[in-house]
Amino acid sequence: MSGGIYGVEDISPIVIDPGSHSIRAGYGGQEQPFFDIPSHVGVREIIEKTTDGTVDSAADPNAKPRKEYFLDTTKVLVPRENTEIVNFMKGGLIEDWDIFEELWDYINNKCLICDTKEHPLLMSESAWNTREKRERLVEIAFEKYKVPATYLMKNAVLTLFSSGRSSGLVLDCGATHTSAVPVHDGFCLAHNVVTQPIGGDTIVEQCRITLENQGIEIVPPYKIAKKEEVEEDEKPIWTMRKNLPKVTKSFEDFAIKQILEDFAQSTLQLSESPADVEFMEKLPAQSYCFPCGFKRDFHSERAKIPEALFDLKHLKGENKLALMNVSDIAATSCGMCEPEIRQQMYSNVYVAGGGSTIMGFIERVNHDLALRCGPSVKIRVNGAQTMMERRFGAWIGGSIISCQSQFYNYWISKAEYEECGKSLVEKRCI
Repeated sequence: MSGGIYGVEDISPIVIDPGSHSIRAGYGGQEQPFFDIPSHVGVREIIEKTTDGTVDSAADPNAKPRKEYFLDTTKVLVPRENTEIVNFMKGGLIEDWDIFEELWDYINNKCLICDTKEHPLLMSESAWNTREKRERLVEIAFEKYKVPATYLMKNAVLTLFSSGRSSGLVLDCGATHTSAVPVHDGFCLAHNVVTQPIGGDTIVEQCRITLENQGIEIVPPYKIAKKEEVEEDEKPIWTMRKNLPKVTKSFEDFAIKQILEDFAQSTLQLSESPADVEFMEKLPAQSYCFPCGFKRDFHSERAKIPEALFDLKHLKGENKLALMNVSDIAATSCGMCEPEIRQQMYSNVYVAGGGSTIMGFIERVNHDLALRCGPSVKIRVNGAQTMMERRFGAWIGGSIISCQSQFYNYWISKAEYEECGKSLVEKRCI
């Protein structure tokens, strides 16, 4: 399908990049996504009632209960009774399709406010996505949203494209996992992918444990009616908001997680080499003020907490036996590659993902790989300079490639889908 026949030159493709922390969406050709929506969604079951206010016992017992969804930051953080906070992804793959479609509807109807029949769709996917999930994505795109064309592309490949590269090792430290994905000439080497359940959420959990051990109470903003200014390390003075609903544990945990993520981003810093006691003690203090008004300067904790990503002996409260650290993940993936491209992978390690935005992350990966491989192997570790580009790398790559004229021949058209069916995705989207 050529661009001239399809006429796609004048139409902006929709680019969607689903992730475990958030789902990014916007139009191709833009520098950054228009919308960055949390992957966590509030879900509450609706009890059907009759006109007299009683529960309708005659309802079909086999029918699925109706659910109410609360999407996006402004709604998911509102305290409500009987509302669970749920993530539609698990291990980098779409697990809850009902929630994912709710988010997809929200993006099309409330965010982009577009007619999906007029825009091609480029969606990113994990390198280990399954055939069943890929076919379901294509089926929903064509059958429900009636898109004129679509394409699925590996997020690691898109991340590399965002930096102007077509070959290299993408080390993506996301929320729920860290993966190393070798890419050669624009193709993902799926058999050499290494992934581990360690990432940004691991750091958030380490922050929680550390603050609890220091006796610091983390009070979510929704509980606070007002607060008073206090001196550093003084007990906070704040007033509880009245008439708060009884929230679920998942909501409370999610609200606390928002604070911990901000704390991690504001204070943590990695050492360029394995952190020793001397380095930690000399690290400049970083002050942080919690929503309740409590203030404290943090010193060695700034380096001890993120060190868990690179040295598992610092990891608290988790099973370390089945885990590899971030540097091991990258080195293992490179080592699995064919000898003729192995050096190319080592010299083109590209760091991405929200978990990699901790200060010193790139320098630490470079040091650890160089120490592991020795002077005979040329190591070069790069990454986007800004936090936005590091987090949105796959979306930015999709925005760039979806508007290039040579990409027009890759789209799966509606006519091709109707002729060949959803199995076409396995042949075309490689």
